[in-house]
Amino acid sequence: MVIHSVMPYAFLMEQPEQPPGALMEIQGGYLEGYQTPRGFVANRLISTDPALYLKTEYTPGSIFPPGVH
Repeated sequence: MVIHSVMPYAFLMEQPEQPPGALMEIQGGYLEGYQTPRGFVANRLISTDPALYLKTEYTPGSIFPPGVH
């Protein structure tokens, strides 16, 4: 089957189900991610403070155990 579309291929095919998103407030911004049994997993940092982007604890994939922050 040939598909002619301006949409990227990934948008046309089935996508794996993603866990519901959540925001975690931190000093100076927010972390976007999702909750797991191990804790909050960060996907991206939302902040206007450029210094926060240099902190390794806010990198994508970082896990915050329950009760932290």
